[in-house]
Amino acid sequence: MNLYETFNQDRPLFLQTTGLYIFAAALPFSVSLIQGGILLFIAAGFWRRYNKTRFSGLMGEIKNNPLFPAFSAYLAAGILSATFGVSPARSFAALNSDLLTVVSFLGLCLFLEEKQRTNVLNVYIVSVSIAAIYGISQALGGLLQNLDVRAHASSHPVRFGEIMVIGLALALSRIAATETISPIFKKVFYTAALLITSAVILSQTRGAYLGMAMVFAVMLVVKRPPKRVILPLMAAAVLLGGGLSMLNPTIRNKITSIYQGANSAINTSEQAPDRSIGIRLILWKIGLEMIKDRPVFGAGPANVKTLFPLYCEKPYPDDTVWGSLHNLYIHQAAERGLIGLTALLALFTAMLTTAFRGFKTAPSGLTIWALAIMAPWFLMNITEITFQHVHTSYAVLLSLAVSITHSRATA
Repeated sequence: MNLYETFNQDRPLFLQTTGLYIFAAALPFSVSLIQGGILLFIAAGFWRRYNKTRFSGLMGEIKNNPLFPAFSAYLAAGILSATFGVSPARSFAALNSDLLTVVSFLGLCLFLEEKQRTNVLNVYIVSVSIAAIYGISQALGGLLQNLDVRAHASSHPVRFGEIMVIGLALALSRIAATETISPIFKKVFYTAALLITSAVILSQTRGAYLGMAMVFAVMLVVKRPPKRVILPLMAAAVLLGGGLSMLNPTIRNKITSIYQGANSAINTSEQAPDRSIGIRLILWKIGLEMIKDRPVFGAGPANVKTLFPLYCEKPYPDDTVWGSLHNLYIHQAAERGLIGLTALLALFTAMLTTAFRGFKTAPSGLTIWALAIMAPWFLMNITEITFQHVHTSYAVLLSLAVSITHSRATA
């Protein structure tokens, strides 16, 4: 049943499906549309439940969600940190975004239906591919004018690179699908994978480079798709990287400086290879000082920027009062203390376990995506706070919701 037929026959389902597609299409582009789409999806889902008088088991379904305990603990840790932080009012206001994230995820798990799962993934991969083409055109257009322009589409290049890595994991998971996919669709997914890989490289984002490498590594471990498929794609990624590096030496410098950057983070006697890495090392050091002063509950959510001037002498890095420490684990420990960091790590462990169980229960293109993106996402959070950004975190939660609902329906 297409959207037009759905509109005529089942208005709540039409609104639910429309909200879901808006949500998926907006993931690479617009926070407002992401949140508006998911809220429309959830509201229409409740409307359908009301029409069918099926509210009785709702709380049981929520409590049976495998991530409900971990998300509850994470929210509780945030409330504790906000209560004992330096600015409770600011922190409690910031916790609204955490609550909305949890509600959005639980809503996806409650109302995402079998016929919608494949369609929503197709909408998302098309949207990511459009963003990739846009970003590639920006970077190549800059090269034609002898300008160093990073692919970014409508967001920051770092965020763009992370979005592309999540999209690449989806494209590879669709290629790896054990269910029947037409040859035409497989060609579309191959094309999307190559476009997205090019976009990752042109974003000049080292965290995304590491995330992309990790995606390929996970695919090799789970053997989906088989080596005869994944190895040529990896070779193509290397060739694309080499070719684009020849066109733009900055890309080559970004790739070759990854090891030096990691070494300078571990060995304090080593100098950072460039300004970007140097700033991150300064921010991490400031974060560790904040943790040392408030180890249990932290400064409270959204208070890094409040305390930053107390821990950093002028001139500030890039003349900016920073609100992000560019490392999720340090950032969360600084704002939420060791209690918050423990809750975060427990949540990430639950996510990884859920993704693995979903794939083990129902190995398919619908469950591989969540498994393929977990480790790369955790890795990218070492140099960013991508867990706290809507474009990336909601996409990862969508992968988990698809995996959970599909594996439950199959079991």
